[in-house]
Amino acid sequence: MLTDEGLDSFEKRRAYTVTVVGCGRKGLPTACLLAEAGFKVFCLDTDQYIIERLKRGFSPFDEPGLKELIRRNLKAKRLEATTRFEDAIPISDIVSIAVPVLLDYKMRPDYLQLETACRDIGLNMKAGTLIMVMSTLIPGTTETLIKETLETASGLEAGKDFGLAYSPVQVTAGRALNDITSNPRVLGAIDEVSLKAAKAVLGTFSKGGVIEVKDIKTAESLKLFEAVYRDVNTALANELSYLCEKMGIDFLEVMRIMNSQSHCHLTLPEFTAKGAPKDPYLLMDEADNLRVRLRVVTASRKVNEEALKRVLRLLREALRSCGKPAKRARVLILGVSHRPNLRDVEGSIVRDLVEMLQNKGIRVKVYDPLFSYSELIKMGYPAEKTLTRAAKDMDCLLITVGHDRFKHLNLRRLKIAMRKPAAIVDLGRVLDCEEVEKEGFIYRGLGRGI
Repeated sequence: MLTDEGLDSFEKRRAYTVTVVGCGRKGLPTACLLAEAGFKVFCLDTDQYIIERLKRGFSPFDEPGLKELIRRNLKAKRLEATTRFEDAIPISDIVSIAVPVLLDYKMRPDYLQLETACRDIGLNMKAGTLIMVMSTLIPGTTETLIKETLETASGLEAGKDFGLAYSPVQVTAGRALNDITSNPRVLGAIDEVSLKAAKAVLGTFSKGGVIEVKDIKTAESLKLFEAVYRDVNTALANELSYLCEKMGIDFLEVMRIMNSQSHCHLTLPEFTAKGAPKDPYLLMDEADNLRVRLRVVTASRKVNEEALKRVLRLLREALRSCGKPAKRARVLILGVSHRPNLRDVEGSIVRDLVEMLQNKGIRVKVYDPLFSYSELIKMGYPAEKTLTRAAKDMDCLLITVGHDRFKHLNLRRLKIAMRKPAAIVDLGRVLDCEEVEKEGFIYRGLGRGI
């Protein structure tokens, strides 16, 4: 099995082959970092689009620095992309599983994709392979569904014929490479041999250190608990920011002062689409199975899912201040990304927002400088080619994400194009409310009771 000594140099690592199964935001950056460390790496995904993009030297999603890593390691022949398990798994010494657990329409976990991947790995793997799981999982999944599926398909026994370890990955879009290399990695394994081997692999690219835990279930729970902590914190920020709007208090100022104290860490209010993030739903489902009521977690999810109602309320207040009814109003939505300055729509509320506004009789247009007109149209958005054309005869600008380019909007030119009086609802917190009102707009923002 793998050891620190066997992987302590670039040249030694060239003798080992790794397959990363699942080339999303966790799997693909990990694959590139492993290749950069010297391993021969296969990127394996059943999505033909992802594989074709990789073969041409492109990332299937926007992530700073990733395209350069892909191209450098493709050129060095340390990185290959395939959809075929039989081409990669039989010659792999290490298989890293980054296949996500999906949610069905009832927000319950769907393991089919993960189980199918494990079966196909098992059918092709050789004895002595180290299996490293990165997917976010309900505690116990690695040692039940994954282990049993691999053993049944391969005829091999975990802990005897192959190694099995679990080390979850937490990444934020736009910071994935830094998160993977800099943050400490939690690691659990089925036995001591697997633990040491997995730790040696992680040490080749992760500089944040490895935190060993006593078993895999503990490692699985840590990732879910972290996600739930963030979700609860976001719900608190969403509720307090709404209260600030009604009390005439600037939530951002309160938050800034609170967070200057070491014991406080209040986050910004944030809206996400239903089902994003999915991690709290995994934990809530398991708690239901165990007949445990996670009341705070459930309430937080409910608060965070009421994003659209909150946006509609702000929009109506802004239009009312302009003396205009919401019905038949014209609204320009600025930004379809979920994260500022990234071409990343996963988790964005904009699609649901457009549908809701249209159902309320509001006419909507969409503009995002990070996407071309044709891309926005292909996504199904009512778009325009330029901001000036998009703003023509609009009653309200609704800024959904804090792109840097929105910080420098020409308010005077926009006011000329729009129907007056006009409003700006700033969910992205990019504009100075005094400057906006100075130009004659009605201003509304999250938590901005000013």
